[in-house]
Amino acid sequence: MRFVDIEISRETKPVSEKGFGVPLLLATSKAVDYKKYTGIEGVAEDFAETTKEYKLLSRMFGQNPKPAEIAVHGLAYDSTKSDSTALTTALNELIKTHNDFYYVVSPEQGDKEINALAEWTNTQDKLYGVTTSNVELAEAMRELYDNTFVVVHDQPETYVAEGLIGVCAPKKIGSYTWTFKNVSGVPAAKYNNQMINRIHDANASTYINEAGLLLNSRGVTTNGEYIDVIQATHYLKSRMAERVFHLLALRDKVPGTDAGIGLVVGEVESVLSESVENTTTGEGLVARDDAGNPMYTITFPRRADIPKKMLAQRILPDIQWTATISGAFEKVQIRGVLTV
Repeated sequence: MRFVDIEISRETKPVSEKGFGVPLLLATSKAVDYKKYTGIEGVAEDFAETTKEYKLLSRMFGQNPKPAEIAVHGLAYDSTKSDSTALTTALNELIKTHNDFYYVVSPEQGDKEINALAEWTNTQDKLYGVTTSNVELAEAMRELYDNTFVVVHDQPETYVAEGLIGVCAPKKIGSYTWTFKNVSGVPAAKYNNQMINRIHDANASTYINEAGLLLNSRGVTTNGEYIDVIQATHYLKSRMAERVFHLLALRDKVPGTDAGIGLVVGEVESVLSESVENTTTGEGLVARDDAGNPMYTITFPRRADIPKKMLAQRILPDIQWTATISGAFEKVQIRGVLTV
């Protein structure tokens, strides 16, 4: 954002708000202007049931709950003739006028198209999900992209990753993980344990039958970070930028005094406070300590500590915060001893 500069670094690996619930389908069977659909019935008016777009959107809208709306924007693209940069060019043009979507999906499942869309999404605060049958591609993408997750399935046109977005998009960020999620209508992949372990080693996931339950086997992006941590980063950055910008734009002025600094810090703290874990439901991005206190801190300068040059330029520097993410448990170790 032009007037509010926020950076968030993640230190989490071991040594639906507006916008965040909206997926975008980049269609490739024909050129179509940006449009939002609220159900598969509307999709049928623009895409034949035989098209990949219809099948993909059927998977996403076929979940319960389903996304309130899915945006579609399209170009005519032929993977045998077209350059994959046409996809990213279309997205770059789109975000000049429509940038209110968070998830990115596409019916294109070729290696060059997947890499192009992953590269583009990595430059945005957005999340790209894709299904492929090519485990070698997943291995090649390992550690490359923060904002892309890959599901490997022997039937890629079941659109598991895209269905996962359909499952998770309606949920409040911070209230769920992507592991264990069931995608309605998708069969388990026909992989043995060796193949499943290979997929996991590539920082990808697959769709398995575990103890009679069909579920997504992992919830990480290609760089190995948990998807919900990536979402938390995007969410906090966006909400803080919005709150501070509104403060700057809607008041007659934010004074260059300690009182003005307090107003800005108050907006930052309000976002962190609203993101603290709910002790009843478990929802929330920010953890509480054993005493129930929110685990975040904020530091900021006094006016007297700000260089005069920055004061003259009307820049408030060095507001810094640290928050402990609540995370989740996805594996449990239990040890027991039986005696007589």
